Amino acid sequence: MQYRLSKTVAIGVAAVLSLGFAGSAAAQVTSDTVTRSKTTVTSSRRISVRKDGTTSTEQAGTLVPNADSLRADSIANAERMRQDSIANAERIRQDSIANAERIRQDSIATAERLRQEELARIERARQDSIAAAEAARLRQLAKGNVYFRLGAGVSLPQADFADDFKNGFNVTGSAGWHKWNSPLGLRLDVGYDRFSLKGASENASILSGVGDVTLKIPQVLAVSPYLVAGGGIYRLSSSGAGSTSNTKGGWNAGGGLTFGVGMAKLFIEGRYTNVSTEGVATKFIPVILGISF
Repeated sequence: MQYRLSKTVAIGVAAVLSLGFAGSAAAQVTSDTVTRSKTTVTSSRRISVRKDGTTSTEQAGTLVPNADSLRADSIANAERMRQDSIANAERIRQDSIANAERIRQDSIATAERLRQEELARIERARQDSIAAAEAARLRQLAKGNVYFRLGAGVSLPQADFADDFKNGFNVTGSAGWHKWNSPLGLRLDVGYDRFSLKGASENASILSGVGDVTLKIPQVLAVSPYLVAGGGIYRLSSSGAGSTSNTKGGWNAGGGLTFGVGMAKLFIEGRYTNVSTEGVATKFIPVILGISF
């Protein structure tokens, strides 16, 4: 009796456990089914179907390009290469133009620099030449200006001397000295005057040696006026039947004009001359034209 009861209890416990496991399994199945119904199932493999009816499998995420895609890619790549080639050629052209322009500008700058250097050299040489000439002139002026003159012209008798003698001629040579910063100078004149006696073949000549003081007047343009005055010795000689000669003192005063610049200048000069002869003084004016150097 007891054995049968124990067996019955065991069967009941087994039945209860079976029911519990069955419910748990059913609940699990139901939960999995709901979850699967809500989740989209995607295959990780793609099956490619070929025209020959065969299929091939590929790895996940791999796409097989078609002919149009390859052609488009090839065209795009060729276009990119063409554009790159054009851009590269244009860049090379622009670089070549820029380089040629730089070379041209450098050449112009070099030529201009050489021209300016040559002009500067010429100007320096000119300034040096001017400075050297000026220095030489100042040295000469500091020592004094020594000059020589040679002139000739007409000699005009004056007063009583003109009553007996015709117009004659004069030749004069001079040596002078003039300090650059002083208007006064000194001059030695050696002259020869000759006159013909009116109505006769006789003539009179005067050889003179005279020391003069000169006074410069401010220059006007290229004309330098001056005054001259001094005294000296005059030797008078006459030719003919009653030829005589004697030496007398005398004086002269006058002025002149010097023309031009440089080492050689022209001059014109007139001097009133008075020789202290017995009875009546011998007076005449030599007017001469000559060169001073």
